[in-house]
Amino acid sequence: MKRFLLLSVLCCFLSSTHGQKLLITPYVLGLIDDYNGRTWWKDNPTESPVLDKFHSTETILVNYLDSLIKETNKRTYDKVQISIEKWEKPNCFYCPEFKRIVSPKLVEQVHAAYSFKWNKEVDEKGYKQLVGLLKPKFFEENQERYSFLAGAYVRYGYRDNEKYTIKLEATGSKFNAIIRELKALRCEIVAVDLKENAPYLQQITFVPTPELKFYLDKQERMLSDILTRKEKFAREKKQNQEGKDLFSTTPDQ
Repeated sequence: MKRFLLLSVLCCFLSSTHGQKLLITPYVLGLIDDYNGRTWWKDNPTESPVLDKFHSTETILVNYLDSLIKETNKRTYDKVQISIEKWEKPNCFYCPEFKRIVSPKLVEQVHAAYSFKWNKEVDEKGYKQLVGLLKPKFFEENQERYSFLAGAYVRYGYRDNEKYTIKLEATGSKFNAIIRELKALRCEIVAVDLKENAPYLQQITFVPTPELKFYLDKQERMLSDILTRKEKFAREKKQNQEGKDLFSTTPDQ
């Protein structure tokens, strides 16, 4: 039953975006993780083609991205193939909650928007960790900007009446890119809030133009589904923890 409801929401969302023409690369640039910059283990054959990890509460987003890529592949010879894999990592208790999207081609396209440098870090196998920052003038067309902001909004945003907010945490360059592209589209910037204490929060509230609003509102159904699932997950996790505490045999201190 849950799978049927998820597919129903996804089908409605896909049909509502038929004329929207989201561009895959900018859209993905908006939604992928950019915490302290874009991390890339370029020479590691296992990690290099990983686009990002997605929590189980974001299943609808993973399915939508997969469907969007398949639809785009029908219209181009430069096809993108992706695989959706479990995140398996030794001694990682929360990894089973996530799936990873793996796609060498899409990673290549996305990373063309970044300037990478080695941050002097290596993993246990000696592979270098590169950190990337978004290039300042990568987007040239408004359709690219709409797609980028739609990707950021569906994963990091929320709406309060006519005001839209995107809230990030310690991004390397994405937050500045969001501000830059909103200004390029002549959106009204209502507030920019920075909280430098840990965690370093970055938040921008704005009123979109009618053109951008169309793109953002088409993400609303999917965003609502994700937020509902996150709230349910957090509630159940808290209840499980309380249950463990209730039946704990540890003596009171």
